[in-house]
Amino acid sequence: MSAYHLTFFFDLNRAHATVIRRFDASLGGVHGIGLNDLHLLQVLDHAPERRLRRIDLAAQLGVTASGVTWMLRPLTQRGLVTSQPSEEDGRVTFAVLTPAGQKLLADAVPTARRIAADLLGPEANKEELTRVAAVITRLG
Repeated sequence: MSAYHLTFFFDLNRAHATVIRRFDASLGGVHGIGLNDLHLLQVLDHAPERRLRRIDLAAQLGVTASGVTWMLRPLTQRGLVTSQPSEEDGRVTFAVLTPAGQKLLADAVPTARRIAADLLGPEANKEELTRVAAVITRLG
């Protein structure tokens, strides 16, 4: 429990805020979505039948159920995601990626990859990023 443990989290918090701001500005200017939106669309795209229960989507994104509801609202209004009731359980609702959402995701991923490469710079190599990702993964 040393000072460098807490300093790491302060640095991580500042980096997160900076990255989100820069991604949102760049990605939003081209595609009208932010990094969190892109992440949500990608999670749905990789889900079976491109749909997930909202609670499972929240867990994969690391947010609360109410947080995922808040995130889905503008994406639903734009027709990128739709809501689908479960046939087995009337209390369950699925978030479903629409064809428009699939297209936007396909268009936005190359832009996001360029932004990520620009933010990390040419000196970031796969091994370094893998080590850092392992530390971050332990946290979540």
